[in-house]
Amino acid sequence: MADSYNPFFDDDEEQEDDIIIDSISKAAETLDNLDEPQEESVEELRDVPKLKSDLSYDVIATKLIKDRLLLTALELHTELTETGRQLSPLRDFFSNPGNFEKQAGEVTSSLHRTSSEQTFDSLDLARYSDDGNTQNEEKCTVLEFELRKAKETIKALRASFTEKAETATSSPVHVPQQAEGANLEPEEGIKPLEKRALNFLVNEYLLNNDYRLTSITFADENEDQDFDDWDDVGLNVPRPPDLFHLYRDYGKHVISPKEMIDIGCGEDTIEEAQPEEAEADIAMAFDQEHLQMEAEIEKLQETVKEANEEKEALIKEMEALKVEFEKLKMEAASAPVSSDLISRKDSGGDAFKEPTLNGHSEEGEAEISQIDESSERVKDEANETENVNGIDDTDVGRTESGDEDERSEDKQAPGTVIKKRKHSPAFHQALLETIMPSRTSGETRLVDEVSHMSNSVDSVVEMLARCLPHITPNVLLAKREELVPLILSTGTLHPDPKERDNLLNLLFNLIKKPDEEQRQVILNGCVAFAKHAGESRAETELLPQCWEQITHKFPERRLLVAQSCGALASYLPPTIVGSLVLSMLQQLLEDKVEEVKIAAVKSLGMVFSLIEDADKYNQGLDLLLKTLHNSSEAVSAAAREVFLPAFASWAQELNRLETSLVTALVKRLELAAMDLQRTTGDSHENESMVELYCTSLQCLIPKLYVSILETAPFTDAALSSEQVEELEATRFPPTPSSQLLDVHTIVGYESKLARLVRAFESYVSQTEWQSWESFTWFTNEFIPRLIEVLGRLEASKAEVTRKLCKLFQFITRTFGPQITDAKIKPKFKAVLTIPHDQVVSMAKSGHCPITKSTLPVYTCGVLVSHDSPENRSELSSFLQESLTLLALSGAATDSIEMAFSELHSSTGYHELLLATLWTCVVHTDPLVRVLTAKLFELLSVGLSEGLISSRVVPALITLSGDSSVPVRVATISAFGTILERTPSKEVVERVFTQFQSFLDDPLNKDELIIIKKTILTMGQVGPASEPKFRDEFILPRLTAIAYGNCNVVEEWKKREVAMALFEAYSALSCCFISAELIQSAMLPGLRCLKRDLDLLSPEHAAVVGSMMRDLENKVYGRERVPSVGATSPPSATPGGQASVTTDGGGSSLKNKLGAQRSRVTGVFARKK
Repeated sequence: MADSYNPFFDDDEEQEDDIIIDSISKAAETLDNLDEPQEESVEELRDVPKLKSDLSYDVIATKLIKDRLLLTALELHTELTETGRQLSPLRDFFSNPGNFEKQAGEVTSSLHRTSSEQTFDSLDLARYSDDGNTQNEEKCTVLEFELRKAKETIKALRASFTEKAETATSSPVHVPQQAEGANLEPEEGIKPLEKRALNFLVNEYLLNNDYRLTSITFADENEDQDFDDWDDVGLNVPRPPDLFHLYRDYGKHVISPKEMIDIGCGEDTIEEAQPEEAEADIAMAFDQEHLQMEAEIEKLQETVKEANEEKEALIKEMEALKVEFEKLKMEAASAPVSSDLISRKDSGGDAFKEPTLNGHSEEGEAEISQIDESSERVKDEANETENVNGIDDTDVGRTESGDEDERSEDKQAPGTVIKKRKHSPAFHQALLETIMPSRTSGETRLVDEVSHMSNSVDSVVEMLARCLPHITPNVLLAKREELVPLILSTGTLHPDPKERDNLLNLLFNLIKKPDEEQRQVILNGCVAFAKHAGESRAETELLPQCWEQITHKFPERRLLVAQSCGALASYLPPTIVGSLVLSMLQQLLEDKVEEVKIAAVKSLGMVFSLIEDADKYNQGLDLLLKTLHNSSEAVSAAAREVFLPAFASWAQELNRLETSLVTALVKRLELAAMDLQRTTGDSHENESMVELYCTSLQCLIPKLYVSILETAPFTDAALSSEQVEELEATRFPPTPSSQLLDVHTIVGYESKLARLVRAFESYVSQTEWQSWESFTWFTNEFIPRLIEVLGRLEASKAEVTRKLCKLFQFITRTFGPQITDAKIKPKFKAVLTIPHDQVVSMAKSGHCPITKSTLPVYTCGVLVSHDSPENRSELSSFLQESLTLLALSGAATDSIEMAFSELHSSTGYHELLLATLWTCVVHTDPLVRVLTAKLFELLSVGLSEGLISSRVVPALITLSGDSSVPVRVATISAFGTILERTPSKEVVERVFTQFQSFLDDPLNKDELIIIKKTILTMGQVGPASEPKFRDEFILPRLTAIAYGNCNVVEEWKKREVAMALFEAYSALSCCFISAELIQSAMLPGLRCLKRDLDLLSPEHAAVVGSMMRDLENKVYGRERVPSVGATSPPSATPGGQASVTTDGGGSSLKNKLGAQRSRVTGVFARKK
């Protein structure tokens, strides 16, 4: 303890330092100038003791000086001076400088100038003479002696200085140390030496713990101290341990105050005379005692370790003996009485005193004695267990003396309370068997299990392992999952691997066809087993059971295996997950049952979220594409919602998300678009491929967005920011069907996502900002390639266009309005901005972007993604410009119609679309007005009655009076659509009037196209329109047109009208029409039509004849109902009936048409 204690100096430190420095300087001068006498501070002793012999020190000193043995004389003088004695001859001789003048001159004369290595004077032969060698040797001898004396002086001064510092500082031996955690009293300010010592320790701690910059700064602030040399702290100061060990040892060497008692027994003269020596002795004794105690502690620790090992061995031996003893008890309980009696008879007269049970009783007794003698604890546990089972301690008789009869009784009837009666054990056993007769071999097992109660955890586990295989077949199938906890607990704790394997096999075969709930119970149990058993046992015990079930004939079992692979993947070694488990799932992907494949796909997602081998990436990508292309939509959906995001997460870790995974899907989308572009016939398969890749890319957008945020230059600063501005609830698209596709789930923390998003928006909103690699790839490669795909697809592919609209809407909603306005919109505008003079040529070549799906995707996927007044104004202007451009160029209008149709699905854009079309109603070019009428027809489906009445019908009425025939024709279909979809009577009556205008207006009578379009429209809307409108307007009008067509001379006009009438009557023949209306309107018109078709198209005439016969049967069937005895239709032939009807047909039709016209006019007059 004394060696490791740090002494600190008192306030006189500076003066003592000066003394040491002066001494060292004097010693150095002595080495350089031997002619200067050395001053000694020792007082002269007058009386020098002489030797007891005749030869005194004075004689010896005189002899040495006389013989010029100056070195020996000097050593003698020094030794005598150190012991406090001095001789006058030696003192006088060495104090006189004249005695050394000759030597000094010789020394000076012996110094030669430095010889030149290049001249002849370097050969100074006299320099190496014998006299010169003698002088050099004497000089070296004196110098060595003086150097040694200077070092001894420095050492003595250091020791003296250290002793004074230790005396001034309280000793740790005599000062009681405070216990750890006690409140330390305030002390004086830190002393200079303490400060230097602490500075050195602190600097050493900083260097050892890699705080190099802090150490350099600390050294700069203490320039007056050298941290590379401990001696710079102070002279003869022992170096303490480092700060780390001082901190750990703090409080461990506390000396109790009770041990430090001052005992007064006289004057402490010796202690006062030699305090330093006493402290040193105490410290040395304490160190020796400490070393002895450490050695004893090590020996005791070894002894304890050996004792523990011996204890464990004895415990294992006792457990084995207990098991053997329990087996003996079971054998004794199951032994038949007859065999017991025979064994007693054979053993002689002492059989009833010391009965044996199957020849093991004596061995059992010896083992029991060993157990009792080995450990009292084991005996207590056994007694406690037997007390629980109903056995009284006094009856069992397991004391050291041991009553043999009582022990025999205990073995003969375990688990029973035996009264102290004088009957023999055999009698008691025979009496017991009258109540519990002997069982068969099958029943004996259960009796043995019941009669033997387990007294330890291991025995309980073994008992469950024996009983569960017999219990399971007798449990109802619907309740067998209740056994799962027992089977798993037993299998987890059982020591025998073979038994564990049997139990796990029982678990997987527990239920023949487990349902979803039962499978979840088994899966949770397997996960619990894997958690408890560890990776090694899960691999060697659980996976083989799964492998055995992989080809089971029941799909429920294979489904259980597929789910188990995913559930257990987290608890298996990564190498096994990437090899065995992956191969099992690949095999399950080939299963015929859809549910099994779905479970395998989901488990693949879990597997590839845990695989660490980067070489498996390509294999995983192939599996992903294979599952995405699966013919089952459910399997493909599982791959998109589970497997794809999990694989994307791994791709991001490998820095392959953008360059590999997303690029692979974009490339396949491009190929599918090319195939769809080249397809002329049935394109359903190619369309489904484009839709598949669109939805797959949409699933990757959240992960791509997070990857761009996490690789941005502002990420570190954003995450370290303390202020977080919450995101709006509508910041991102609605939550997808799978949580794995949600941005919040991918990031993990709402605050982290908010920090990244806000930092991203703030960064890109700057006037000038620098892009980064992933974001540059997104804006310069990903978006342009998708726009190029849009240019290859026709807008007429409605479902494909809708998928692309959803994809771009998801992209723009995810990346925000800043990126949409700054990066995505300019890309589209560059493609869609086409000079007017080039539109026609590009449209004819089939490479016009505004006729492709680019236009609807831009309007429905980009412009409407962020609702704002600016975006709405931009949307309206773009739609108007596109409508005008397409109409004037004569190109296909599928793209603008698709855009209006998609926007029309959102009620928020109804007003905007109607306002855009109203601006085109008054356009100067009729082509624009024609397209406007078609778009009004498109919008009339799904609009509210108010908008139809106030915005659509007025616009159509305006267009129906247009001077251009194509414009008027375009409005007819729109009016028909309104009749089909609108239940409003007011709107219907206004449309009735408009149709009457189409047929009666003199401007339209000569326009065959208007007549033909009106006929087709009436036939189309007839089945779904108001019955009154059909009965009072459509049927009479069609009959009048058919009658008038018979008188047309031009064959081509007659043919066109006849074919239109054929289509209309074919549609109306399916309606319910009264018999009177059939006779008055339908049949006359069909007869006129048949007459024309007999000349123009005989095949169509046959169809008309068939319709006429069906209608006549309906009419005649109604007429036969009143005639009870009538069995045949009237004798009038259809031809005769036709001729009769035809004779007065002209006048009757005119009368009916006039009456109908007057009724419609009266209706509107009343409305006014």
